[in-house]
Amino acid sequence: MVKIPLYETYNAIVPVYERTSKAITLRFLVKWRRETIKLGLKALNDPGNALNVLDAGSGPGSMSIELIKSGVGLRHIVLLDQSIVMLNATPSLSNIDKVCGSFEYMPFRGSVFNMVIMGFSLHTANDLRRTYCEISKVLDNGGVLASISIGKPTNPVYRALGWLYTAAAIPLIALVFAGPRYVSYFYNIHNIYRRLPPNDVFRSMAEGCLRLIQYRDKALGLANIIIMGKRNHG
Repeated sequence: MVKIPLYETYNAIVPVYERTSKAITLRFLVKWRRETIKLGLKALNDPGNALNVLDAGSGPGSMSIELIKSGVGLRHIVLLDQSIVMLNATPSLSNIDKVCGSFEYMPFRGSVFNMVIMGFSLHTANDLRRTYCEISKVLDNGGVLASISIGKPTNPVYRALGWLYTAAAIPLIALVFAGPRYVSYFYNIHNIYRRLPPNDVFRSMAEGCLRLIQYRDKALGLANIIIMGKRNHG
């Protein structure tokens, strides 16, 4: 199957993104988003204050919507995504700004956000190490990264199952829930899976920039929740 650039993929799948993503995750998508946000808020040193939040690789803003639903006090949310088409699909609220850009080269000054949330976007980083360090740069002291992402299991059997699921099952699911014109776009998940490092390496690449607070495997490690804090250098 022809490999399609990620930018083109995310522009194309906007109309079917949410329903197909829910099907691909076997309806666990919303539950995992909420769990990630809950764990991230719990890890904050002072979650009682109104928060400045960056939704990095925001897509249509699904993680931010769940954050708002959580009832936590919010001062400001910034949605950051490379796809202007995805950003245009996000809700327009008074305390939400939209920025078209890359989380590998954050267009923000340092120490401005209390929390960075990422909903199935961290795995798209071309330079994962740089991304972790950019996240650390924009987080305030005591700030937290809360991410749910595609994973690659360290267990070789589970890793092989992931290869089969992304290569064969996901295109079939996309055919049913999105239609034939979108199958090649969702096959890009397999291309992402192939180039991902195993989960233990994936999270260890943050060392020196962020400190691990909590890690949870989901779906045999085919997804993972990572909660990390800004590493303060004395």
